Amino acid sequence: MDQPPLSPWSTVVDASEHNAVNTAITRDPMAGEGTLAATPLHQASFPESGAAVPQQGIMVQPVMVGGGKKSPKLPMIIAAILVVSGLVGFGIGVAVGASIEDSFNRLSTVDYTTAIGESGNLTHDDEDGLGEEGWYLLIPGDPKADENDNNIVDACENVNFSVRDENGNDVSDRTAKISCSLDENASDSNLYEEYFDIKNHVIVARLCSTVTDDVGVSEHDCEEGEVLTVSNDAGINMSVVDLDAMYIESGFVEELLTKGAISVMSFGAGCCSACGGLVALLVGLTRLGGTKPSQQVQFVIQ
Repeated sequence: MDQPPLSPWSTVVDASEHNAVNTAITRDPMAGEGTLAATPLHQASFPESGAAVPQQGIMVQPVMVGGGKKSPKLPMIIAAILVVSGLVGFGIGVAVGASIEDSFNRLSTVDYTTAIGESGNLTHDDEDGLGEEGWYLLIPGDPKADENDNNIVDACENVNFSVRDENGNDVSDRTAKISCSLDENASDSNLYEEYFDIKNHVIVARLCSTVTDDVGVSEHDCEEGEVLTVSNDAGINMSVVDLDAMYIESGFVEELLTKGAISVMSFGAGCCSACGGLVALLVGLTRLGGTKPSQQVQFVIQ
């Protein structure tokens, strides 16, 4: 049996409703086969007949598109990686620094100590011009003994030490720091000199320490090749420790330079990583509450 023909507009127009808008479903020839388009219909009322005539029109549909939120996940991950890398760098720097200190504390003076008796000659040798650590001048005794509480080590009581050049001139002031003072506030005290493994001896002087500091100033002024005569007036047998030879021949200087460079680079890398992690963290925090502003998009449906 044949089906009754469909209305061209696929809708029934109610003549009693004036100015109503109905939507027809039609096939869009431009959209391809099987595609339907929604077409709004306007009804015009005619009072004489009371009938409504459908008219084809255009409908504009505004749509609000909300802004998307940027995820803080990636910056947070980067921040965590950089912070961990920074901590590792700091850890390596600290470990290397502790290793250098341990090597310094294990240095031995035994192989670099020479007895010179009541008087002895020392030659200042600085071929590379970079300065010398110099010598310790030692005498037997307890470096902390002070029975009469006068802040002078008992082994040095009533003993005078001198350093003279080849012409017999006293050059103690420019070539040595001679002191047996136990006064912690004394500027010329040898109280804080490193004793390493020295036992039962007192460091009474530091001789020819010519390594310059950051501003190019050295503690003593000893000339290259200068021969110095060290003596005392109490007949005490003395000995000297060649500090420069101990630092170089033991390999400490080489170790210091190598590990020092590693420590500096590790601390530098740690600082850079920590700073980068902080920046990434701030970026991530700003993304926690930030959103793009909503935009209004209009779709035109024919």
